[in-house]
Parts: sequence; structure tokens; C-alpha cells
Amino acid sequence: MNYKNVINEFFGEERILLDKRKRLIVLLGSFADFDSFEYSQQLSAQSNILAKYRVDLILIGIGNETAKEAFCKFNKLDTKNVLALGNADLHKKLNLNTGFVSPLPAIINLLIMCTGISSRGTIREVLRGYFGDINGSSLFEYDEDINIGSFSLFKGKMFDIFSEKQHLRPFELATRRLINMIEILSNWNKYVPDSKFLTQRGATILLNEKDEVLYEFISESLLGYAINMSKPLSFLDEILN
Repeated sequence: MNYKNVINEFFGEERILLDKRKRLIVLLGSFADFDSFEYSQQLSAQSNILAKYRVDLILIGIGNETAKEAFCKFNKLDTKNVLALGNADLHKKLNLNTGFVSPLPAIINLLIMCTGISSRGTIREVLRGYFGDINGSSLFEYDEDINIGSFSLFKGKMFDIFSEKQHLRPFELATRRLINMIEILSNWNKYVPDSKFLTQRGATILLNEKDEVLYEFISESLLGYAINMSKPLSFLDEILN
């Protein structure tokens, strides 16, 4: 598939698609999606990898400009790198997975996916958040304040109770996900102008300077936004190193 041509149908000849550099195009689902928050935080935290390989980042999410602004502020993203769509037409054009869809409200369909129905691997990923991952990286610094909603309850060193090694410690990812969930639910009307797209899955596409596809990953499940969830951006080293 010629991703550049399809995307240009929606956005025109934008600067971000014309620059003769490598581009990492990440199609998010809704800006309120758990995956959208978590993956974007990974991208923000590892921006040095993108800089190392001279890769421009383009994120495309479903929502309005208000949702985009809030999303970028919370996840420490430059708004210039993020585009907002009012619907899932682009996702459909790219044949991306719609997630679990039924006559029930979209939020119920999303909760059903949380149980692993039509979302293979989600339960395993939920458990990884609680048990940790020796192949993943730690998320919180030793003296970093951990804010649960408006409360600062403890520091990152608390997770050393479970493991002092520099990998993803037990409960660390689950805590990050709780923080994200509280942010989304506390600002639901801001993040979710239209709930019908909550189950929409995304994709990751890496293009070279000639618009050739170097890598693509199509998400099929909730909390399954990468081939290697322990190191979601490891494909950059494997392909570009």
C-alpha cells in the first residue's frame, strides 16, 4: 500500500509528508485510548532514538483539536508532530482493525476487549504491568514523584521494594496505566468528543526518504501496539542500525 498517497488524500501536501527524511507515522486510535497514551509516552521518552536515526515523528489520532492539545500536554509531545482526525475514515482506508464492535455502547465494547475478547494478548499485557518485565525498561526515576490524580503519594524508589534492577519492575507499568486512566476519566468530555471510535486500533509505519515502507505493524488488540511490547521501538535499531 502507498501510505503517502492515502494519507495525502486526507491532509494534502503537508510539510511533514514532503520532507526528504525518514518518517515514523503512528496512527493512534482515539486520543483517549490507553494505547495512544502509553505508546506516545514511549515515543516521547525515547525521542533520542528518533533523533539518532534522523526520523521525523508523525502521530495521527482521532479527536478534535481540544483533545489533541490536552493529549500533547499530558504526554509531553510537540503539537506540531500530532494531527487530529474527526473520525476513523483514514483508518478504514488503510484497512486497520476496528476492534470489537457490537450494538452495545463503544465504552462497553472497549471493556469487553479489556477481558481479551477479540483482543488476543491483552490479558498477558495486563499481567505484565503487575509482574514486571526483565526485558523492559524502568519507567520512574528513583526520586521521581508519583502523582496519582492530584495526589503525590510516593516516589519512584518505592518500586525498588520489588526489584532494584534497571528493568520494568512489578506494578510499575500498572501504576503508569492507572495514572493515564485517571487523566482520561477525569477529562472524559475533553478527550472523547465522539465515543464511537474508542475501540479503533492503530498502526506503525516507517518510511524512508523515497517513501518506501521499511516497517509496518498493524495493531489487532488492546495494549498491543508493538511487535515487541518490552521494547516497542526496537525495530528502529534492527532496521536502521
